[in-house]
Formats: sequence, C-alpha cells, structure tokens
Amino acid sequence: MTKVLRTRAAPVWAWAISASLVLVLLALWQGNGYWEYSDGVYSLSARQVLHGLVPYHDFAAAQPPLLFYLGAGALAIFDDPVSIRIAMALFDAATSLMTLIAVRRLTGRGSLAWASAMVVLVTPWTLREHAQLLPETVGAPVVLGVALLASRGDRARWAGLLGAVAVGLKVALILPVVGAVALGRRRGRSVLWLVGAVAIGVLASLALFGTDIWTNVVTAQRQTGMSSLHYVAGLWAQAAWNLLPLAVPALLIWVSRDQIRDPALARTLLGATGGGILLLATLFKHGSSLTVVIVIEAPLVCLAACGVAGLLSSRRTALWPKAAAAGALALGALQVLSLLAAPDDPRLFTRPLASSGPERVLSPAEVDSAAGAIRSCPSGMTTAAPPFLAFHAGRQIAGSQPDRFIIAEAPALDRFLQRSARARVCTDGAPAP
Repeated sequence: MTKVLRTRAAPVWAWAISASLVLVLLALWQGNGYWEYSDGVYSLSARQVLHGLVPYHDFAAAQPPLLFYLGAGALAIFDDPVSIRIAMALFDAATSLMTLIAVRRLTGRGSLAWASAMVVLVTPWTLREHAQLLPETVGAPVVLGVALLASRGDRARWAGLLGAVAVGLKVALILPVVGAVALGRRRGRSVLWLVGAVAIGVLASLALFGTDIWTNVVTAQRQTGMSSLHYVAGLWAQAAWNLLPLAVPALLIWVSRDQIRDPALARTLLGATGGGILLLATLFKHGSSLTVVIVIEAPLVCLAACGVAGLLSSRRTALWPKAAAAGALALGALQVLSLLAAPDDPRLFTRPLASSGPERVLSPAEVDSAAGAIRSCPSGMTTAAPPFLAFHAGRQIAGSQPDRFIIAEAPALDRFLQRSARARVCTDGAPAP
C-alpha cells in the first residue's frame, strides 16, 4: 500500500516542482510588460474596490462583481501589481494541476500527465495572457473543474455550483459550463444546481448593487454594437491558427477511442471544448477579444494528450496520423517559441497573411518610463493614460473610470462619461491611450 501511494504521489511532486520553476521563469520573462488592455481595467477597478468604491455605482464595470473582489482580495495583502501577478499565477497553476489529474484519469500515463500539465502553462494564449487579471484566467481552471466533477455522478451538484462561479466571473462562460454538464453523468442534477446557484447569485447581486448592475452588465453590453464580419473573421482565423496544434492530436482521439480509461471525462471535456468554441461567436460584440481562447486551450490539451496516448500505445496505427500529430505539435512549439523570443513581433504566433498580430503593447522598460512620466504629474490630478499604466503608476484615472471603452460606447452609462470628462487631467509626459 505504501508503495502504491508513493507511485501515485510521485507525479504530483514532480508537477509541483516543475510548475513552480516554469511559473518563476514566466514571471521573469513577462516582467511588468503591458499586454492586455482589460488587465489594466480590471486591476485598477480592483484597487478602487479595495479603497471603498462600489462597482456599477461609483464606476462603470462591464463584468459581474466576482473578478473585481477577487483582485481586491489580492491587493489587500499587498497593494502592488506583483500581488495581482502572483494571485493569477496561482490560477494558472490550478489549471495545470487539474490537467495533470484529467490526463492521468484519461490515459493512466503519469509522464504524459506531467508533460500535459507543463504544456498547458505555455499554450499560445495562456502564455500571452500569463497571470493577467482576466475572467478567462480565473475561468479556465473553473471550467476544467466543472468537467472533472460532471464526469462523476456523485459530484454532479458540485459541478453545477462550480459552474455558477464561472458565470459570476463572466456571463458568457455559461457556454463551456453548459457544454460540460450537458455531457456529464446525472446532467439533470448538475443543471438544477447550476440554475439554482446562478439565480441566487443574480438575486444577491441585485440586492447588493441594485439595478445598476443590470444597467452595466446587461444593458450597456447590448449597446456597444457589433463588429464587422471581416474583422471577426480575422479573429477567428487567428484563433484557428493558435488552436490548430492542439486540435489535430485531439481529433485523433477517435482513432483510439476504445483505449480511453475514463470515457465520461472525455465527454465532459469535449463538451467544455465545444462550448468554449461557441465563445468565439461573442467576438461579434464590439470590444470583445481573443482572450476567450484561454478557456478552450485547457480542455483541448487534455483531449490532445489522450489522442497522443492512443498513438503511442497502438502499433497498428498508420503513419499519417502520427506524422500529422507530430507536425501539429511542432507548429505549436514554434508559435510559443516565437512569442517567447520576440514578444514585440511574434511572427509565427501571428496567423499567416495578417497585417498585424497580438504582440506585446509595451516592454517592461517602456512601462517603467511611462509610469514615471505619470508620477511626475501633481498628485492631486488624474491621468488619461491607459488603465494599466495608471495602475502601475499608482495614480487615479480620470473620473475614477477604468473602463473608458464601455462608458464611451454605451449611452446607458453616460453619467460615468460625464464624470470622466469633468475630471482634472494631467497630460504632461503621459502616453496616449
């Protein structure tokens, strides 16, 4: 018995050491670089919550409240951008650990489970958005947890409850959650607990924030308008390019489907992946971004590992599936290496024929310079710089409105726009938004 326990614990210890090393190296690589506009919006919003401001009433907020209070909790420990990065890195680690568990259940291969857990930390969009305060960063391990729980009949209620947490981060995350529970065991119970928990969350939010939360999260979101098909098609092409290296080996799971050790888990992961792909339809809403790909990558890694395990265990598999899987994984490695080596111009990460790509906005040195310029302004004045730079400079943004996009696009939030317009703004040395 002792020997069995040690054998099962060995991959976990190997994962803990390896994942810690990878996360430290990623932190050194990322520094305080500026990658994502929304990260700054949510981080600055979290700081305002920490200082007593109320979302939806004192400042506009386009998402449910859970993410803001989660960020405020991290900043309560130490009010510095590093706290956000550490907290979000822990969620990346949670995604990695759940991948380890899922792949072990699917394949029974400890070494493959460990490798998959390392890969999920550096899949293209998870790497690009590493440790950023985004609904998808927190939502990825939550959705993966829903898939793991929904595959077990005795844990159906917990799958529904955890799914409600995902909705509390971002309403659209209901899609991968429903995909997972719909293909799980005792789906009726999961759905019942999901609906009940979401209903309680909605009522509690209305009790705490009144109708302001509905105006911000629902009405304003509808008013932001739609993007053109040409623009969205470009985003879809980028998503397809970055998901292709995982999709090819994942599709090969069909070849070795009889060797899957936990078919119920494979089904819930497939449902989560399908629901995540449906999230790409939300890109039509003006202001949405490809960060939704993060939620797709984790379950897809698990399915891809299952496909690879089938190829490794079968001697009768034709050469072409093995060549296709190897080529796809090599392409994925090149995309990741391109981003790591040249974050300001990741040629292979960016889809072919694209005029521009999802490169880093500002390097750590550029962020330090811009933040220094903002700090040179008188302390009593606000800044019109992007929220990320205001957050790093420790200064307040104009009108205490981090999400300038939503207040500019949604007439329902005009009062926040007017408040921002009346603010005393220092522009000396501050970069343009």
